[in-house]
Amino acid sequence: TVGLEILADMPECDVIAVPVGGGGLLAGVAGAVAASGGAEHARRTVVGVEPDGCPTLHAAVSAGHPVDVTVDGSSVAASALGAARAGRHAHAACEAGAVRLAMVSDEQIISARDRLWEEFRLAVEPAAATVFAAWLAGEVPGDFPCLVLSGANADWTP
Repeated sequence: TVGLEILADMPECDVIAVPVGGGGLLAGVAGAVAASGGAEHARRTVVGVEPDGCPTLHAAVSAGHPVDVTVDGSSVAASALGAARAGRHAHAACEAGAVRLAMVSDEQIISARDRLWEEFRLAVEPAAATVFAAWLAGEVPGDFPCLVLSGANADWTP
């Protein structure tokens, strides 16, 4: 439903970036974009962002199918994005070319989280800051991106 809401509220949106754990949110957003059809679908990109300590979907794409991975529990976003296996729908969206993947470091995530607070007064957990970190790093293309800041698995401290 998040993907449908974005498309309805932001028709000019050309990129939607979402944080990735197991890939459920990513698969749903990619499905909504695909269902939009035609030229609208062709001009939109979906970007899934993972912390480098939790590369579950990256591992699935490399292997050609979802695989079990050992997640670095010390990653700042592991509590929310530390899935042990990517979902088959998220993997299928990547294989179909409907999704582009990006990866960010813990340092980038913390910096992005702090900047969201300092500049916008948005208090988010590290998982939510992954997409902003990717945008800051130039990994989210487009003129009118939508960054989905989702997650609520950790206490926030500046």
